Amino acid sequence: MSELSSTASNILTILNNIDELIVKSSDRKNAANVVKALRAYARGKHFPISEDKLDNFLAILIDARPLTLTSLVHDIAREVIMADKKNSKSKK
Repeated sequence: MSELSSTASNILTILNNIDELIVKSSDRKNAANVVKALRAYARGKHFPISEDKLDNFLAILIDARPLTLTSLVHDIAREVIMADKKNSKSKK
């Protein structure tokens, strides 16, 4: 099993923090701020992340159930892992 890049690991950590803000703390306002910071971090590191999924997540953040939001966070995390694997293969 290949290891993830530090950028991908950091993005996954941020996604985990977003999930905890929603599920454990019910702090959706700060979760929205963290999503915006995640977007800026990914852009700064030139890491491909789905802008549409982040936009959709922010659009439903206030009204959606925690389970729905967790599912979206997991979906974004899967895409991050796949993108990182694709990037590591192309660099070899």
